[in-house]
Amino acid sequence: MQTIESVDLRQLELWREEFRENGFLVLPGVLSGEECAKYIDVLDRLDQTITQSARDRPRQPGDRLELRSCVKKAPEFMELVDRPDILTLLGFLLGYNIQLGNSHAFIRPGYERAAGESPQGLFGWHRDLMRTATPINGRYPHLATRVGYFFTPADEPTMGSLFVVPGSHRTAGRPAWNRTTDQPYGMHELLVEAGSAVLFDNRLWHSTSPNYSSHARKNLYLEYAQRWLRPFDYYFQDDAVYAAASPVLKQLLGYDFTNIEDGYVGYQEPHEVDTPLRSWLAERGLPDIPLMTEEP
Repeated sequence: MQTIESVDLRQLELWREEFRENGFLVLPGVLSGEECAKYIDVLDRLDQTITQSARDRPRQPGDRLELRSCVKKAPEFMELVDRPDILTLLGFLLGYNIQLGNSHAFIRPGYERAAGESPQGLFGWHRDLMRTATPINGRYPHLATRVGYFFTPADEPTMGSLFVVPGSHRTAGRPAWNRTTDQPYGMHELLVEAGSAVLFDNRLWHSTSPNYSSHARKNLYLEYAQRWLRPFDYYFQDDAVYAAASPVLKQLLGYDFTNIEDGYVGYQEPHEVDTPLRSWLAERGLPDIPLMTEEP
């Protein structure tokens, strides 16, 4: 993948057009092999130490793992939160008034086909954050964008990859349904190599493919939302985290730069000090990024 920081404005515009049209982007080669190996080691360590999966489900090493609040449980993932190449693109897509909403890691072991799908704990067809807003004329607002980092390949069918319905983020209701297959018409399986990043709109209809391969799928999702939305799965009370963070990372981790009790409205109408990401983007040749991008 060409480094996002080095591309011209036209390339960013092409990515934005694709994202708005389809509701997702697939960016191969974002992470190097060495980076993937490092993050796999982190997940393998968590696999050996985490005894409760998300929603307090008991687990043993080697079971499927679903883990939220990963930036608190594994600080090694923190460096992905403000990764410059992806953050440049996120600012261009979402505006400069954004923060991390949640961090969500998975290990999905491979299963024999005879085992079926039930032990895999798959997510059926859904949109994200649908309990967070009310639709208007059947359409939901764009509340967040998720970045999926794939540390292992899912480059063949049924390796635990993502199923998506391109363009479904722009429509009201669920996609047209094929009763014969019990799947939506137009569904597409995203086959990705290790090191790929997948960005998708929270409104995009998607589901998880079963993993019938001999390898576990290991990946991490970071979800970014507007700063006026409360983080979904983490809250830092330790000032040491912010003391060690850059101004941009502080913003992305929900830091209060100004005090609302003093009359500031720094989340909805931020001052310059509230959003260091704005000047960070300007330094990279993007001085006109708006507070919030327009809907497609």
